Amino acid sequence: MDDDRRHLSIGKFAGLTGISANTLRRYDRLGLLSPSVTDPLTSYRLYDVEQLDIGILIRLLRDLDVPLEDVARLVRSPETGAVEDALLAHRGRVLARREDLERILTRIDAVLHEHRGLLPYEVDEVQLHEVWIVSRRVTTSRARMDALIDEFIVELQDELAGAGRHPAGREFVLYHNALQWYQGLDMEVCLPVERRAAEAVGGRALPASSALQTFYRGPWDDIWQAYPAMLARMSRKGYETCGPVREAYLVDERDTDDPGEYLTEITWPAVPRSRDGDSP
Repeated sequence: MDDDRRHLSIGKFAGLTGISANTLRRYDRLGLLSPSVTDPLTSYRLYDVEQLDIGILIRLLRDLDVPLEDVARLVRSPETGAVEDALLAHRGRVLARREDLERILTRIDAVLHEHRGLLPYEVDEVQLHEVWIVSRRVTTSRARMDALIDEFIVELQDELAGAGRHPAGREFVLYHNALQWYQGLDMEVCLPVERRAAEAVGGRALPASSALQTFYRGPWDDIWQAYPAMLARMSRKGYETCGPVREAYLVDERDTDDPGEYLTEITWPAVPRSRDGDSP
């Protein structure tokens, strides 16, 4: 084959492979797919016909959204086994991304279903009554908190059962450092009990207090946004926090398979902000 038939202009090579001329120039800069001949004066690029299969492979892999670093490795070693291994690894990444997208869709649907804005929280002033509890407290990470909550609930229930007692309601969780959670989540899993049950197993009473309260509906991915929203409204109402925030899980996976239906009660003990010269 003579040179004229063996070489393809960048435009023709782009048309045959489906890779745009601009993208071919970028691939050249990256060293992924370079023309066989480049005129030093005009920078005119020519590709060999033999490069078409590599171009088509690159186009296929990029259409599948395979990362460029994997594409470069496969171009250097395009054996069937290597391509299959790369595609299997990429398939796992795509599945993980799909799960993330499904979570995002669930969160969007929750907002649309409730016909509410992104920060819809109505904050009410409430009065917390004294409640007796047994509890477990730990500092942990967000990644471990769900497993620890389940573990502590079982431990507390077993402890009560051993004393011939039982909970007086569902668990709730105190977050002692809700404003500095990034330093390690200081949480306390609590079971409400009758006073005698608490005294039998070394429990304690949470005192009565004024508080501000809101309700969060939906998967727990976005529950964090309720806290700054509550603080903003707390400040507008002239209150300041005076104790750990409480989360009570009124509807959760025990009640529904749809995370969009979860309902969490968030209650933050608060008192009217003291003025200068007033006692706290």
